[in-house]
Amino acid sequence: MTTPDAPRRHLIAIATYRRPDDLVRLLDSLRGSVDAAADIVVVDNDADESARAAVEAHPLAPAYVVETEPGIASARNRGLESFTDAHAAVIFVDDDEWVEPAWYETLTAYARESGAGVVQGPVITVLPDATPEWIPRGGFYQRRVEQTGTELPSAATNNTLLTREAWVRAGSPRFDTAFSSTGGSDWDLFWGVRKAGARILYCAEAVVSEDVPSSRLSWQWLRQRYLRNGIVEARVRRKHGDPLALFVLRAVATLGVGATQTALDAVLRRGRHARSLRRVYIPLGKLSGLLGHRIHEYKRVG
Repeated sequence: MTTPDAPRRHLIAIATYRRPDDLVRLLDSLRGSVDAAADIVVVDNDADESARAAVEAHPLAPAYVVETEPGIASARNRGLESFTDAHAAVIFVDDDEWVEPAWYETLTAYARESGAGVVQGPVITVLPDATPEWIPRGGFYQRRVEQTGTELPSAATNNTLLTREAWVRAGSPRFDTAFSSTGGSDWDLFWGVRKAGARILYCAEAVVSEDVPSSRLSWQWLRQRYLRNGIVEARVRRKHGDPLALFVLRAVATLGVGATQTALDAVLRRGRHARSLRRVYIPLGKLSGLLGHRIHEYKRVG
């Protein structure tokens, strides 16, 4: 539990890559949420510094740094360079999101009150007007909102607070650049932080929202994301030396349930449903990940 004389400042670390308009929207929302105890650093992963003008013109006056090594893991690690012992915690939020007015106070207060090493908040997906009807009908894209206090096995960096105490206890880990082109460096880092003794708790009231690009409104993209998520979990478990026999058995069992549900959806002409299809493609990803398969979703061309 954090002591009363512990540092109260927080660092908000934002990695960005060629989304200046989205970044400004995020900074505008932070302006209505954060207080004077928040330091903000924007890490531009574009060597052409496409975010510089937007950041330097913003009233929040966040710190601006450039990380020329391509990849989200490298950008996140550059953000950690600003995470000092003056900070009680670092908060990660994505450049294509925006926060609610009470977000900052809710997230930081819950971390203090719960004593959790990591706090993850919900990300609400906002679909564009031109979204195909089968996507909302099938429950795609909407992440499950857990009850506050739910304990999680790991976390993403899209709305997450990590205390300095938990980070130092875990050995001050960095994001693994082996995951840069595939995604999953955040899941890997927080998996290790939890294994080092930190609790990862969910706070349903600390809300951020995000848009879905029209380029992702397809079954092909969703299927690849499900497979990738399964591959990432398999890689993380293998890297951290977790037992794999039960992991494989559960993946096979879930795949069987998902295949049955998907077949029933087809027979009854109910269309695609996220719940059943996730139970097919995520375990397929887990099994293929153990066999060495990779999906390089974030690989940059050129």
